Amino acid sequence: MSRLVSPLRKPLQRVLRFVMGPVVEKQSEINSAQVKFDNQVVEYIDERLERIATQYDHVLGLHGKRMEEIDERHLILQQELIQHVHDLIKRIDFVFETAEQNHLYLEASLRDVRDELRALATRLDPKASSDKENR
Repeated sequence: MSRLVSPLRKPLQRVLRFVMGPVVEKQSEINSAQVKFDNQVVEYIDERLERIATQYDHVLGLHGKRMEEIDERHLILQQELIQHVHDLIKRIDFVFETAEQNHLYLEASLRDVRDELRALATRLDPKASSDKENR
């Protein structure tokens, strides 16, 4: 069989090239156009992603800096609040101590006034004091 086909090989190749040549060329052009299109799409997507990444990095940089400033301000406010609470605690303790001291002072003063009133009452009405002593 190979002896029969061997002499026909070259003419069959020529006929096939003649018949299939335009189809193969057209397919080759289509494949080439598809590869160019795919490369352009990939290039466009890469460019868009690069721009998005650059813009995103810029936005993150700005917001990151602002967040650091906000965190710093919050830390300062937190420290001031803690100091304010400590000051309030000292003032409340002072008020309670002062109130206790005033209470003790007023109690002692009231005792002194009562004693002075009894002494005055005794001087003014000796009879009432003797009645009290008899009871």
